[in-house]
Amino acid sequence: MVALLTHAVARRLTRHAPKALRATLPLLLVLLTTAALAWFLFATRGTLADYPADSGLCPPTNIPPQWPTWLPA
Repeated sequence: MVALLTHAVARRLTRHAPKALRATLPLLLVLLTTAALAWFLFATRGTLADYPADSGLCPPTNIPPQWPTWLPA
């Protein structure tokens, strides 16, 4: 649903733009929005409830020292 809304907004913003921009901007915005939403949900909620792996929310003792601080853990 978010991707459809993002695509519609991008199409409306690029209505009078050149054809190359009209073709690429909606795709880029949809990909960016989807990646940002997935990153946010995995950072705040972890993996899905019945997923057989770990929850995705590591305790501070499980994070290696070389882990970048800008990536959620």
